[in-house]
Amino acid sequence: MKPNAILAIAMFVAAAPALAETATPPAAKSANPLVAPAPAKHDAAVTLDINKASVEQLAATHGLDRKLAEAIVKGRPYKAPTELVKHKILSDAQFALVKDALVVERN
Repeated sequence: MKPNAILAIAMFVAAAPALAETATPPAAKSANPLVAPAPAKHDAAVTLDINKASVEQLAATHGLDRKLAEAIVKGRPYKAPTELVKHKILSDAQFALVKDALVVERN
């Protein structure tokens, strides 16, 4: 083999790990591939109707967890989001975190 061909092969082999890393998008990498990434929290700019949103949608809202989301769904229907505090589903502090993301749509 010619020296230039050997050098080219050696450079390709040395660069292969770097090429493999750039092929995988950074978001797909995980420290532990067996653990799924946590779902993103709900954007506060988007509002959810507490009478129609699923448990999963409510639980994805910043300030709510699955237990609170299930309690919200169980207590339906609501006339206003403030009923979540009135019915002691959320504390005043919890409601302050989520009040901008929760609505009751009028039909």
